[in-house]
Amino acid sequence: NSGSLKAIVTLISRIITAVIGIIFVPIYVRIIGVESYGLVAFYGTLAGSLAILDLGLSTAINRQVAILKAHTNKEKEIKDLIFSVELIYWSIGLLVGLLIVVLAHPIAIYWVKAKDLPTIVIERAVMLMGAVFAFQFPTSIYNGVMIGMERQVPNAVLTILFTVARAAGVILILKLVQPTVEYYFLWQVLLTFLFTISLRIYVRQKLTIRNTKARFSVPQLKSIWRFAAGMAGISVVTFFLSQVDKIVVSKLVLLEFVGYYSLAFLIANVLQQVISPLQVVVFPRFASLLAQNKQSELLELYHRSCRWVAIIVFPIGLVLIFFAKEILMFWTKNPELVKNTAPLVQVCTAGTVCNCMMWIPYSYLLAKGNTRFTIYQNIIASVILVPLLFWWTGKYGAIGACFVWLSINIGYVLISLPLFYHRYLKGEMGRWYKKDVALPLITAMILTVGAKYFQVRMIPDIKIIYFIILLLFISSIYFFIIPELRAFSSKLKFGRRSRAGL
Repeated sequence: NSGSLKAIVTLISRIITAVIGIIFVPIYVRIIGVESYGLVAFYGTLAGSLAILDLGLSTAINRQVAILKAHTNKEKEIKDLIFSVELIYWSIGLLVGLLIVVLAHPIAIYWVKAKDLPTIVIERAVMLMGAVFAFQFPTSIYNGVMIGMERQVPNAVLTILFTVARAAGVILILKLVQPTVEYYFLWQVLLTFLFTISLRIYVRQKLTIRNTKARFSVPQLKSIWRFAAGMAGISVVTFFLSQVDKIVVSKLVLLEFVGYYSLAFLIANVLQQVISPLQVVVFPRFASLLAQNKQSELLELYHRSCRWVAIIVFPIGLVLIFFAKEILMFWTKNPELVKNTAPLVQVCTAGTVCNCMMWIPYSYLLAKGNTRFTIYQNIIASVILVPLLFWWTGKYGAIGACFVWLSINIGYVLISLPLFYHRYLKGEMGRWYKKDVALPLITAMILTVGAKYFQVRMIPDIKIIYFIILLLFISSIYFFIIPELRAFSSKLKFGRRSRAGL
């Protein structure tokens, strides 16, 4: 049906965007060098940090457009709301972009620490970053409006097209024109501008009311300010946990190691990309069961969802931890990059595995309408995180920042999770450990450690074909041992037989 199609297309869009982000990194590193790629990573940190200026408006307009669209004769209100918010967004984007351009010289001298890259190159790259940000910032508004209008499919299609154009097109520019980081950002400026304008044109075309001019509307802004303020509060707290480490690393370590650090998190983030569709499915179901007060069904769905997260995350996470060097060598073919990045990948992945264990409890809390627990938890984590980051990063470099990420997420599992069960799901924590976590963790650990031992003893200089065979072998054993996977396999076989019988 229409809802399923939107969900599938959106999921495909996320997967393609994530895969492109991973596949093209080694190519960029080979063409422009790891230090120049550090500037690309620096822009990711800059843009992620400045996303706090969103003020919750992109989520708020998504919700408000959906509400207005559900009523008749609200086209004028929608048009005024979009115009009012986009005026604010373009103003913020252009002003902040101009500020980045003005501060490019001091950023290049006093913030970015480069070993070989000339200061003038860094300065020009930072100026171009300001232009990219100015055009990129308003895209979240148009994305929010399209989703509120239930135009997820066109939004996903446009996102895929421009993501491919940005990633693949820049390689042609670097190959045919000049392999420098300045040309990398010049291409990003052009494509980001075209993407944002394309989204704006599409949104304007879908507003059926043509004979009235959009006006800046204070009443429409007032209609969303409470929700936007709440989202802004969450964004501020989340910012410290998701971006402050990258800011500290970009300040305290050489640009080359900023690239390694960013690359490690890009790989570890695969775990979150894999389980994100599960959260999208589970969250509305939690809300529905809570509204109907179906406690037994709710608990069953909760534990089943936790088991699936464990089933997916543990084997992938442990493979990334124990085979980080082999995976990076197959991917990048760069021994120096592997040497510096593999330890970061191992620590980042361990922290991300712990973080993924919190996703289903977090979805449960949101379904209950409870945001306080998460906000208080993240405030406490931020208070610990910031001084620890400066201490460990200053003393140990990028690996110190990775250990801070690991420590915070271990704290979530050992402290936040027991508090969550004590307050909201009393008596369920033992079941979570025994039924949801223990079997997938122990099985994945035994198989992965055994595979690593076998590889070190038998085929230390492992080739890609043997590595794939080894992973397929441990995957098949894992599939056989885990009851949910056996049941899932049986359902697939039964479904195929039923269709064949038809």
